[in-house]
Amino acid sequence: MTTRMTLLRTKHGPTQAGTALVATALDVPAMQRRRCMRHMPCAPESARSARHLVQEKLTDWGRLDLLEDARLIVSELVGNAARHTGCTRLCVALGLDGDRLRLAVRDSSRTLPAVIKTGVTETSGRGMGLVDSIANRWGVDEAPFGKWVWAEIG
Repeated sequence: MTTRMTLLRTKHGPTQAGTALVATALDVPAMQRRRCMRHMPCAPESARSARHLVQEKLTDWGRLDLLEDARLIVSELVGNAARHTGCTRLCVALGLDGDRLRLAVRDSSRTLPAVIKTGVTETSGRGMGLVDSIANRWGVDEAPFGKWVWAEIG
């Protein structure tokens, strides 16, 4: 029997996710949970579609206070998948549990994203660093054919 590992980064550094994370999700009444999932081509242009999806859903859910950060995060997650994984399709998922919004992108690669230090003059390589600085926490969950990279705000 193998244990599925989840990488989790919080404002306090990397940890291993545990059952406490599941318990917090279950504490939110079902009527306050919202979900949306959409499949897209694994291409840089899909970042625009993902931003539109985020805007549409957060408008529907009455959470425009999360819009700016959510659009930036989903754009970076989709962009990273398109540039670094070699996937042909990806899936963008949004979940709102009470005040917490989770944005996630599934791709077909097992390669983990990395936060890399960039100089002030560099024009690329900032994606996961931005996610790390904006999100309350972010992580990676293994999937049967790839992984989910997710970030939470709110």
